[in-house]
This record gives sequence, structure tokens and C-alpha cells, in this order.
Amino acid sequence: MQVALPPSAQSLSDPLQLSVATVFLTALWEPTTIGDSPSGLTSWAGVEAVCTEQCRALQIQAVKEKTVKNRATLALLHSTVRRGAQDWALAKKYDQQTISRACGKDVPMRLAHCRCSMEVAREKLRKYVFDRVNVHNVLIHLVRRREQKLESMKLELASLRRQPDNTKEEQRLRQVIRQLENNIEKTVIKITASQNIYLLYVDLLDYLKKELASYPTGLDKLQNLVGDYCSELSDMIVMSQDAMMITDEVKVSSRTARRREAPPPQETSLIPSSPSSPSSQGRRDLDFPSSLVGAETVKGNLKVRKRETSQADIQYRTDVTALVEKVKMAVQCSHLWDIASRFLAQRTTEENLGLQVEGCERRRVQLEALMKKLAAEETALKFRQTPSSASFKSVEKKMKDMLREEEERLQLAYSNMTKSQKLLLTIQMGIDNLYARLIGIALPTAQKEVLSNTLDVSSKLAYCEGKLLYLADRLQALSRTEEVNAKVRDTLESSTLKEKQNQRISFEDLEDDVIATDDIVKVEVWDVVDKGKCRRRGDGLKVENDPQEMVSRLAGSLLDPL
Repeated sequence: MQVALPPSAQSLSDPLQLSVATVFLTALWEPTTIGDSPSGLTSWAGVEAVCTEQCRALQIQAVKEKTVKNRATLALLHSTVRRGAQDWALAKKYDQQTISRACGKDVPMRLAHCRCSMEVAREKLRKYVFDRVNVHNVLIHLVRRREQKLESMKLELASLRRQPDNTKEEQRLRQVIRQLENNIEKTVIKITASQNIYLLYVDLLDYLKKELASYPTGLDKLQNLVGDYCSELSDMIVMSQDAMMITDEVKVSSRTARRREAPPPQETSLIPSSPSSPSSQGRRDLDFPSSLVGAETVKGNLKVRKRETSQADIQYRTDVTALVEKVKMAVQCSHLWDIASRFLAQRTTEENLGLQVEGCERRRVQLEALMKKLAAEETALKFRQTPSSASFKSVEKKMKDMLREEEERLQLAYSNMTKSQKLLLTIQMGIDNLYARLIGIALPTAQKEVLSNTLDVSSKLAYCEGKLLYLADRLQALSRTEEVNAKVRDTLESSTLKEKQNQRISFEDLEDDVIATDDIVKVEVWDVVDKGKCRRRGDGLKVENDPQEMVSRLAGSLLDPL
């Protein structure tokens, strides 16, 4: 029974799908065949099972057919690939043999073309052959030109041989030509040397201009530093003067307190005296209150001291301070002779340095003239003979060494002169300070001097000498008493605060109380003079020294070098 397929089934192109659809429709339209089953029932389940089995069978058959077809195709492709590989190997082998045969024994070319195809190798070899042919043609052209040049030179030589010998006039002219050529070469050398000298001069002038332009800045910096230094120095001087004044006040107050707290004469007679009474007196004057009396007696006396401060004590303290300042001024001005000797030595040293600099300049000029002379001789010998270059190099090296040594000596002389000028300036500043200190001292009517407006160093020294002689005469006229010795000792103590060998001793609390009673500001004392040295100086001033020797000793021990 033929079943007509619907349009959707007729459009199926796959045979497997078409078979499945045909079986399904046949089972659907033939219920009798399905009804012949033992159960005698028509059900869609049976139809579905039959269709599934037939579809599975048809699918297995289609897969087998496709597998057989794919195997045949794969075998065909394998044979095609194998045949192509054999053809490629044969072609490659043929190309390599052809290339190796064409290259011959040229190994680099063979290696360069071994991986190329036949067409590429043929093109490269054609280019290489073309280049070699071009080179060959160029060489042939050059050979022909040289042959023509050789022929022309042979003809010229034959013509010259046929000519007669040179005359004397021609020989003279040739000699003149050679001399002119030599002169031209010498002139060119001189022009080159002059240009080099001019360039060196221009560079040196530019360098000097730059240095000169940098000088104002350096001078401004130095001026600012000098101003700062002067301000700091003035501050330090004021601070040191204040510290010295405060220390003098402390010493005077301490000494006054010790005198008031001393035991009565009956008790002092019981104390055993030492063989040198001035030394023991000086030692007693320099000791501190805490080492002389007990704490209770000092406290009681301090209370009495606070209540008994009177106008007479203040006036006495003012007079003592003024006298100490006068003694300090007289002592500090006794350093004049050392200043004068240093000034004379400085002037002598400066003259010697000036002479040495002049000698160095003369030697430098002589060496420069000698260098020019040697350069001229070298230029003259360059065209006459061929001297050995080693001799010129050795002479040049020797001259350079000598010139370097002279420059070093000149630099050293300049540095020494600069140091001497600085020392001279320091000495002049010291003389000016000494002159400024002594100008306030009034001379008697018989010894008055008229000061000029413009004073040089010698006139200032003469003026200071007169003032110091006057002060020495006044010092000799003074009577040597215990009070004067105490004042001199106070001056020594206040003037030697800056000595490094002195010990660092601080005042005790009791002396601070004494300072507070006199309405003096509490200060810290950093350096105190050595007690033993002060005792020896005080004893010497009391016993064995005349005034002039005392002035010189005080000057040597107190004044700092200017």
C-alpha cells in the first residue's frame, strides 16, 4: 500500500529522515497489521517502539556507510600528500645540486644560497656576475688610462733628454724659488703662532674679566663678614667689661665682708704667724669666707651687713672701682715696646718679600726671553738641518720645570706677603686701640702736646710712649701700702680671667647673699685666677719690686698679644 507523503515530508533531503517518516506513516495508516499481535490491541506505544527500532537500524547503517566513505577519502588524501612530499624533496634536491654546481668552491656563497629557491639563487648569481663584469670593465678602463699616461710620460722624458743642459741662470732661478718657498713656509708658521698667541690672549682677557666681575661680590661678602665680626667683637668686649666690673664688685664686697667679720686684735695675736708675713697676708686676703669663719657667725654678720649698708660704703666702693680702672689702664698700656719691635720686624720682612718678588719677576722675564730665543733657534734650525727631537723635548721639559718652580716660588712669596700685610694690619689696629685708650689721659700743663690731624704709625707710637712714661712716673710717686697692694691684686684677678691655666671655681651661696645686699645682679663666674700665682705676684709687689719692674711684669702677664 502506497502512502502519499505530506509536503513537509517530501521536502526532506536526508534519506535517513525520509525512511523514518515513511515507517511512521505506514504504521499509522495500517492498523490491521498492528492488530494481529497476540494482544490484539492497537496502541501508539507499539508504533513508537517499531519506529525507534527501525530508526536505530537505519542510523547504524548510515554511520557505517559514512565511515567507509571517509576511510576511502582519507586513503586518497594520504597518497596525495605522500606524492607531493616526494615531488618537493626531488625539487629541493635538484635545486641544491644545481646551486652547489653553480657556486663551485665558493663556500660562503653556497651557504648563503642553500636555503633559497632556484629562481632566487639564479637572480642573485646573475647580479653577482653582473657586478663582477662591471668591476672587470672598470679595471680595464683604468689600465688603459695608465697605459696612456705612461706613454705620455715616456714621450715627455724623450723630449727632455733631447733638450740641452740647464744654464746657470736657470739654476739660480730655481734656487731663488726654493728660498721663496722656505720663506713662505716660515711666514705661515709665524702667522699660525701669532694666531695661537692672539687666541690665548683673548682667552686670558676673558678669564680676567670674569675674575674681575666676581671680585665685587667677594669684597661685599668680606665687608659683611668684617662688619659682623666687628659687631660681635664689640658685643664680646662689652660683655667682658661687664663681667669684669661685676667680678670687681663681688671681690670688693667679699673683702669688705671679710674685714668686718675678722676677729678682734686680741684673738689675732693668739694665731701663730708664719715666717713670711706678706705672703700670709696675701693668702688670707684671697681665701673665701667659707674657709675663714663658721656658718653661724657668717649668717649673723650677714644680717648685720644688710642692715648697716650706708652711703659711706657706697662712696668707698665707687672710689675703689675708679682707682682699679686707672691701674688697669696703666698696666695694659705697658705692651708698647713689644708692639714697636713687632712693627719693625714686620717692616723688615715686608721689604725682604718685596725684594724677593722683584728678583722672581726679573728671573721670569729672563726665562721668557730665553724661551723666545730658543723658539727662534728651533725655527731657524727646522729648515737647515734635521736635529733630533729628543734634545728639543728635553730642553723644553727642563724649561717648563724651571718656569713652574719659579711660578711656585712667586706664589709662595705672594702668600707670605699677604700674611705679612694681614699681620701689619693687625699691629696697626692694636696701635690704634692703644692710642684710643691713652688719648683720654690728661698730661700736666708742662708736658702737653699738640696733636696733628694726620698721624702715622710712628707719631702714634711716640705719643703713646710719652703717655706711658708719664704714667710710669706717676706710678713711682705712689706710696706702696697695703691698700695699694690689695688694689693691684684685684687688678690682677680681674685682668687674668681669660687665662686657660686658671681653675674653674664658683662662688658659694654666702657670697651670693653678699652681692644681693649690695643690689648687684647675680652672675655666674666662669674663670677665677690661680690663687698661688696671685699670692706670688702680690708678695712680689709688696716686698721687692720697684714701680717700673712692676709695670713690666704686669704687662707681660696680663695683656693679650694684639
